[in-house]
Amino acid sequence: MTLSLRGIAWAAFGVAVVLLVGSSIFLFRATHALFDSEALVSHTREVQTVLEDLSSTLIQVTNSRRGFVITGDPLFLSDYRSATARVPTDLDRLAQLTLDRADRQQEISELRGDVQAELNLIGQSVQNGTIRPANRDQEIQLTRQSAVVSARVQAALARMRDEEDLLLGERQLVSRSNYEHTLRLIFASFIIALMLLISEMFLLSYEFTSHRQTQQAARQSQEIVNAFFSSSTVGFGILDSQFRYTRVNNVLSQMAGVTPEDLIGKPVSESFREPRAEVLMREVLETGRPVLDHEVLAELPGRQGEFRHWLVNYFPIREIGGAVTQIGITAVDVTARRNAEEALRKLSGRLLGIQDQERRRIARELHDSLGQYLAGMKIAIDMLSARSGKRDPLLIECTDILEKAISETRTLSHLLHPPLLDEAGLASAASWFVAGFSQRSGIPVSLDMPPDLARLPEAIEIALFRVLQESLTNVHRHSQARSAEISVEADAEQITIVVRDHGRGMPSHIVHQIQTESGKLGVGLAGMRERIHELGGIFEVSSNAAGTVVRATIPLSTEPSPTSAKAERLGQVGT
Repeated sequence: MTLSLRGIAWAAFGVAVVLLVGSSIFLFRATHALFDSEALVSHTREVQTVLEDLSSTLIQVTNSRRGFVITGDPLFLSDYRSATARVPTDLDRLAQLTLDRADRQQEISELRGDVQAELNLIGQSVQNGTIRPANRDQEIQLTRQSAVVSARVQAALARMRDEEDLLLGERQLVSRSNYEHTLRLIFASFIIALMLLISEMFLLSYEFTSHRQTQQAARQSQEIVNAFFSSSTVGFGILDSQFRYTRVNNVLSQMAGVTPEDLIGKPVSESFREPRAEVLMREVLETGRPVLDHEVLAELPGRQGEFRHWLVNYFPIREIGGAVTQIGITAVDVTARRNAEEALRKLSGRLLGIQDQERRRIARELHDSLGQYLAGMKIAIDMLSARSGKRDPLLIECTDILEKAISETRTLSHLLHPPLLDEAGLASAASWFVAGFSQRSGIPVSLDMPPDLARLPEAIEIALFRVLQESLTNVHRHSQARSAEISVEADAEQITIVVRDHGRGMPSHIVHQIQTESGKLGVGLAGMRERIHELGGIFEVSSNAAGTVVRATIPLSTEPSPTSAKAERLGQVGT
């Protein structure tokens, strides 16, 4: 799974947040531990200070008592009283500071008793000193007793100081360790923050470079699009989801007969009166698939009776997420080409009509002129043979040749334009031609035709007969078929002829050319297609390995005008 640059940046940001939060937590804990260790060190130092104060106070009490006893100076008595008053305070402070240690509380309790005993002895000594003359023996005894108690008190205080010194060393070591650990965490946090900052700077630089390249590419693409819009000979347009123009070029606006500003914001139905446009564009929006080569025949707005032909493509324009929100249009004005094709079709129809007239004339000339000459020559040879009174082999051979020439001339005349087509109609002409074709080619052909088929307009009968004639000719020349069937169906609206053979079929490229009306076709196929189209009909050919089917359908209503026939064919092409 690959991550985009934005995903990498967010991942780096998330890692940075996690690392910073984690380092902050560790730093907080380390700092808190450092503060705790420093507080313990301060506490130990305070205990040591109280012990020193208590020891100094007891020494001051002893010295003041000694000075008073020796000199009797009341100043020593004042120092004694002030020092004696501080001793309970120091003991209480010491007990308060060591509440967390039960063993220390026991030692302080014993110390309190010894100190009180020492103070009592010193107090008695001071009391004796106020009486003159003092009892020397009693004073010596009190001094010795107080010295013993004082030594015990000082020993306890010294032991406490030593223990506090050891505790202070331990706590200072822990404090130093916490301090160093805190420094390492601060340094590590600084390195992590610096690395994350460098990585973010790199990502931002890369993102900025990519963004600038993307902007340049987008600008170039926009310039290319603008160049196409401004210089192309094809009409370009972009519509929103409501099928309103958001951008058009001059060519498209000229096709609509307005300025580009007049098209912006207007729906497509107001510019080109093509009923299926919105249906096709809605299909593009819903399916996301383009609609290509849709041919439109529409009347220009404000120009009644002026029809134009356009070849239009509708294609989707997607957002970054893939949703289709706009539709692009390309339109090519093919009016001149369609007019030329229509003129060519009319010319082809005219040429086919002239061809039929010429066939009729040649058939008549063959029958009335050459046929009569051959018949006269046969009569002359018969008379010459009768006059000689004997059967001359040369005359017999000439007679046979003349009879074959007369038969071929009659057949050729009927194939060019069968008289039955003019005299009796399509049914008789088709039956005569099918029977003759089967006899000449050896291919059995069945003909299924309505028995009550009435006479049709001359142009329709000629077109259907030529389809029948050309189809059977192709069957004989190309299909290698063993048999063929012909069916004719007619109703009040149209007549259809179907010629089906059971041969090897046509090449696929020829079938495609017939269906798309493109490429060069043989004279027979092209002639059939043009005859049927000229009459507003439909000409279809389908073929596979099992054979070929030629189908021609001609409407029997009033002969369509070129415009209506053209519109019908365009509708088939567009759909």
